[in-house]
Amino acid sequence: MSVQFIKVVQIIVFNILIYGLFFAISCGEEDHNTDNLNKNAPTVLTSEVREITQNSAISGGLVTDDGGADVTSRGICWATNINPTIENSITQDGMGIGNFTSSIDNLEPNTTYFLRAYAINNWGIGYGKVISFNTQD
Repeated sequence: MSVQFIKVVQIIVFNILIYGLFFAISCGEEDHNTDNLNKNAPTVLTSEVREITQNSAISGGLVTDDGGADVTSRGICWATNINPTIENSITQDGMGIGNFTSSIDNLEPNTTYFLRAYAINNWGIGYGKVISFNTQD
């Protein structure tokens, strides 16, 4: 073999190693599957409670972000404990992002309740801020 042929082979092997290393680094942890981006529970805000009577009140919320999946349910959850969830009493006030209004009924007079807005998508349940209120005597 000629010296010139050996040098050409060395240059080719060197280039293959450099390009292979570059390719391996560029496909490392920074390479994200776009199907896994933006998979979050929705973001929702709780509206103030108004029109409080002995056994009812009105509130609602605003779904500001769907979390990367369609919001399939939204409303208010309430209870007499400080952190109500959808396992407690709920309203169901539509789907999607945007404002909604909730009518809360069958409350007990002179009782402290806690409520917050919720929104559900395929990735989870988003909750708004907890608000407390007292029903009238």
